[in-house]
Amino acid sequence: MPVILANMPMEFPKPSLPEGLLIELVTPLTPAGALDHASLAGLLRRVLPSASGLVAGSPGVGEALELPRAVRLELFTAVLENLEPPLPLFFGITGATTAETQSLALELEEILSQCPTPRPVYWMDLPLWHHSNRGLPQTYRSLTQSLHRPLILMNHPHLIRGRAKPFKHVNIRTAVFKKLTSLPEVEALIYHGEMRRFLHYYAAMMSQPDFMLYEGDEARFLTRPGAMGLVSVGAQLFPHIWRQVTQACLFPDEAEGAGNRRRQLWEWSDLLQRLHEIYQLHPAPLIKLGLFRQEVIEFPAIWPSTPAYPHHLGELFLQVLDGLKDRWNF
Repeated sequence: MPVILANMPMEFPKPSLPEGLLIELVTPLTPAGALDHASLAGLLRRVLPSASGLVAGSPGVGEALELPRAVRLELFTAVLENLEPPLPLFFGITGATTAETQSLALELEEILSQCPTPRPVYWMDLPLWHHSNRGLPQTYRSLTQSLHRPLILMNHPHLIRGRAKPFKHVNIRTAVFKKLTSLPEVEALIYHGEMRRFLHYYAAMMSQPDFMLYEGDEARFLTRPGAMGLVSVGAQLFPHIWRQVTQACLFPDEAEGAGNRRRQLWEWSDLLQRLHEIYQLHPAPLIKLGLFRQEVIEFPAIWPSTPAYPHHLGELFLQVLDGLKDRWNF
């Protein structure tokens, strides 16, 4: 029988955490700032066959911290309409305050309750955006009492640094993280940051064998895979190739075989790292530019407050992208 969270209605069994490649989506927009439903549907058709799970409405590449609440709610509804169970969905709920985060999650749960069939959905939150390390476990203990879905947390110092005061910590403290892993409703962490802290987190979660640590740094995953899954924004551009490389990194024994096959995987990994080096600091606008170039989305539009990329970087990105597309016959 499925395990049921203590505060979860019986009609919503706890979904299973995915392993492997989780593809993090941009939010396709029209030039007027509306959600581009047709482009979103096309993007989902492109990535679904290669994904073990989806991440949508996220901070950063999903522009969720910039978008109005109405667009975020519309995005959630549109993703659900194009997503077939049992593929898990991580959807962002982070607001400017903890109260706003909770309020958005409750609105999303109301939308979810209207689905005719159960959906494997997790709420995803960037804690330090709306709360400090001090008292964070107690805050989540209170927050989860009102929610009916498990939580996936994010550690993302680059995003936090953009709004932090000089003395503000941009990472979840290891001792705080250890307390968070003991909360039954907190299921996993998507990690961005230094390798040393990653190892500290890994040691801190050893007493919670069911807790999942996802890698959010594509380049590190390709060179030193140490998690049970990768959250990748670049996989939107080459989903089939990212799927094969991710499986080879996670399960190297299964990748054993002909020398040509191993060389191909190594070459793909090296070229994907090169592309990642270009888009990593401006993922939302550059990935949208790439998807527009590939005719996956109709517009490369970003929300006005989303930082744009430097012109020379866009030219370099398209040059490398076009070269890979020609090389791989896509």
